[in-house]
Amino acid sequence: MRVTAPSYYPLFKCIAGDCRHTCCANWEVDIDPETYDKYQNMTGEFAERIRSSIVVEDDGSSTGEAHFVLRPDGRCPMLRDDGLCDLILACGEDSLCRVCDEHPRFYNFRSNILECGLGLSCEAALSLILNWDKGFELIDITDRSPMGPELSSAPEEEPDELEIEVYEARDNAIAAASDRSVPLSERVKRLAGDLWAHDTRLEVFRLLESLSEEWIKYLENVKPCESDEEAFGVLDSGCSLQFENLLIYFLFRYPWEGARLACELLMMTAECFVANKGAELSDIVREFSANVEYSDRNIDDIQERLT
Repeated sequence: MRVTAPSYYPLFKCIAGDCRHTCCANWEVDIDPETYDKYQNMTGEFAERIRSSIVVEDDGSSTGEAHFVLRPDGRCPMLRDDGLCDLILACGEDSLCRVCDEHPRFYNFRSNILECGLGLSCEAALSLILNWDKGFELIDITDRSPMGPELSSAPEEEPDELEIEVYEARDNAIAAASDRSVPLSERVKRLAGDLWAHDTRLEVFRLLESLSEEWIKYLENVKPCESDEEAFGVLDSGCSLQFENLLIYFLFRYPWEGARLACELLMMTAECFVANKGAELSDIVREFSANVEYSDRNIDDIQERLT
């Protein structure tokens, strides 16, 4: 099976202790069964520390669901104060559970292609994506597949007509979003067809699950009855490259949901940016991704309101 990814993908590298917003805090780190068995069979003092940091909860399955127990401050028990991981330092990167090893990657599984992407909640990935100035292009990374050689050698299936139609529409939308002969605000309006009014979008905002205090503060500053034109105006401002890259990211990540969802997600971040004067766009986008994108409930709720 062929594996593809955006051309910036191979440049990604975790910045570890230099990261201001570690991914090793404030969410439970699930441990896949294979890694859990590895931890159970390890020997030595550090192995005992690993096992004492794990709890297995009854999820109705025969094995239960294992995860690391967070410290009182919400940080992973393996995370050091300098931002480095004791597990990696003691046992190497191969000792990481699947979710830690793959974050912030996401995947679009197609019949004959695996598409790999990077999520915006990661500080390093976010900077790479927002500031990319070489245009969007998918490249072949089959020989460097993050999912291992066994997946790239998996048998291919012929895509059905619906899958072909969905991905052709997605690729056409990305091409339209990349057309800089048209102002970005106009590209968004053309792609979306019918966008929510500001007050409707604000109503949706307030019904979403919020996972961080910082995101709640950003949302509190978004007020009703503001002009939609201010949000459209910021799309054509000095941040137009970043907003264009953000739109293309949403289109790439959500092929089955369609261009309308991508445009609404973009407008949500634009309205938050407008309402929070002085805030960095990267901080708005990172919090938006962590609170909205990484909540299946939130994405499902938004999509349901669009249908």
